[in-house]
Amino acid sequence: MDNYKKLIADFPVNAAEFFTAITHAATELYISMHVLDLEDKTVFPIKSNEFIDKFMKCGSSLQESLTNIMVNLACPESVETIKNFTTLSTLPERMKNANVISEIFHGKIHGWSKAIFVRIGDDKKLRRVLYLVENVNAQMTKLEQEKELLEQNRKQQNMINALMNGYTSVVGVDFVTEKVEYLRASSRIKSALSLIKEQPTFKALVEQLINTSVLEEDRDSVREVTDESYIKEYLPVGNSLSKIFHNELGQYVEMKVVRTGEETTLFGFADKHNEITEINDKIYRDSLTQVMNRKYFDDELVSQNCQAVVMADIDFFKEVNDNHGHQCGDAALTAVASILNSSVRNLDRIVRYGGDEFLISFKGISHEVLKIRLEQMRAKAEKIKLKDYPNVKLTMSFGGTFGDGVVSDMLSYADKALYVSKKKRNCVTLVPFEENF
Repeated sequence: MDNYKKLIADFPVNAAEFFTAITHAATELYISMHVLDLEDKTVFPIKSNEFIDKFMKCGSSLQESLTNIMVNLACPESVETIKNFTTLSTLPERMKNANVISEIFHGKIHGWSKAIFVRIGDDKKLRRVLYLVENVNAQMTKLEQEKELLEQNRKQQNMINALMNGYTSVVGVDFVTEKVEYLRASSRIKSALSLIKEQPTFKALVEQLINTSVLEEDRDSVREVTDESYIKEYLPVGNSLSKIFHNELGQYVEMKVVRTGEETTLFGFADKHNEITEINDKIYRDSLTQVMNRKYFDDELVSQNCQAVVMADIDFFKEVNDNHGHQCGDAALTAVASILNSSVRNLDRIVRYGGDEFLISFKGISHEVLKIRLEQMRAKAEKIKLKDYPNVKLTMSFGGTFGDGVVSDMLSYADKALYVSKKKRNCVTLVPFEENF
């Protein structure tokens, strides 16, 4: 009470003017304020304007006056809503358990507005209410903008989901800012990112991932299609390309590049190892021996780098076919392919080059280890026992070259070495790559 008296005493004018000023300040946010007496059917204006006064006077009753105001204030799409809200006959029931009710509508003059009924007094029966019309256009405009932004984000996310369906990791890139946004990340990528203390630029991130997560022989091709200049030159906005490469474990990964704007691009990554292996098995695997076929050699292996190429075939294979039949020959080929396959690593490749002739490419192998490995294969071949042909004895000859080169260049050296072995039968001949016979 003392504070209240002090407030009155400190105000430079009389109390009536003071409360008038407070009322004016409290109603600055409101277009209009009226006290309605539902019992006497009267109205007392606290804040009004000429427009509202004009339509208030046109009504023959309180309800008609209120309806006139709101119908003329509201845009056509909001008329029915606001008419229902300002129906006084239903107001007591609607405010039975509420002190305040409100309804937002779209106004002709002020834009978005809010109509509000506020109970006055503690009477059990609703008699007097304060009726306000608040200007909420700024708030609603902001909400609409936020809603539009959310909708744009939703559409963008739907677009990303559609473009990148099936890709476990998706990265968005802005080439101007070099900002990288991780829209989707596999557990493997998350683990790799957790080791990075500071967010690198896109170029630095690409280089880091290429050097740690891409097989060396595929790095240049991946580096090319992730380059900004390459994308802008060869990939129009709205278009995409896919690139298959091997990760550091030698497994197939598909990268999808989608140019979404002049300066923005999406990169998606998906494990395709099982899927591509299954496809390759149908295309590139020899149905009898289950090693790779000549088409695989021609399409994939011929241009690869390696450290050794070996040619091997079964000695006197024609006699096996002629004396025991082609079914015996098939059994011999299958048995030989099995021992070869069990003697190499995952990064090495075995191809049925033709007939009974097999080609093997080795990566990262020394001359000494290669010699030991081939002698083991030769010894295993001597021990082969064909279930239905116990009298058939098999031996194999091996010819190879070692060094560092492309399979196609090393093949002729291995072929000449095999020719030397075939003269002796059941032996291994190795020559250095680039040695002249």
